Amino acid sequence: MPLKCNGYMTLLFVKDIDRARDFYENVLGLEFEHADDNSAAFILGPDALLLLNHSGADDLLSPAAVEHDPARATSVVVTAVDDVDALYEELRAKGVEFLRAPEDRWWGKRCAHFKDPDGNVWEIHTDLN
Repeated sequence: MPLKCNGYMTLLFVKDIDRARDFYENVLGLEFEHADDNSAAFILGPDALLLLNHSGADDLLSPAAVEHDPARATSVVVTAVDDVDALYEELRAKGVEFLRAPEDRWWGKRCAHFKDPDGNVWEIHTDLN
């Protein structure tokens, strides 16, 4: 039987839940939903984003399963935006670290990539059409 999805929750592991919550709420401007000592949840369009600190991640999986090197990407969260260039400038002005400035890609998107404070990589893009 194929996997059927009724909605998505992206879960990102973070070291400092307060720092991560501040970044996602006050820098990226995501709508905050709720938090506890180990997590913070946000509305992400029709879906959700959950930030989970290492204590919560260790309980969910195991300590060895959540170790990662923040200098290397192991995944990318991808989201469409209305104007990638405008958002790029806005986020840069707030000190967001971009890996790649907006550029037209052969697959029909104008993309930019940035890191959150824990090294999680995001792609923002706008259709070229």
